[in-house]
Amino acid sequence: MSRKPYHREVSKTTWFLKQSRYQHYMLHEISSVFVAIYVGVLIVGLFRLAQGPEAWSGWLAAVTSPIGVIFHILVFIFSIIHTTSWFKAVPQAMRIQRGEEIVPGNLIIGAHYGVWAVVSVVVLLVAGVA
Repeated sequence: MSRKPYHREVSKTTWFLKQSRYQHYMLHEISSVFVAIYVGVLIVGLFRLAQGPEAWSGWLAAVTSPIGVIFHILVFIFSIIHTTSWFKAVPQAMRIQRGEEIVPGNLIIGAHYGVWAVVSVVVLLVAGVA
């Protein structure tokens, strides 16, 4: 006598809504798309800069328009989501051993946030904002 194997039905479009862990994973993945689009916008800006002052001013006008500002705010939010979720994953990807002990994950995450803060302050000082 053969029995039919059990097949659990999994939705192809909403599977990630069942657990918060999956939701965080999908949020991280979606945020990477926005970061990649922003990198593309910056590369287009470099090409426009190489094409001359008229092309550069046109690109600058596009990114400083109201839609461009909304896009920058959205990308900023998604880049923070992407960065913080990546920092949370670092202790699993990077085990640091000091002598016989492994450095705690919270220390590694804290070091990443500390370096992020220092680099942010340096960039703000160089830009003349702070």
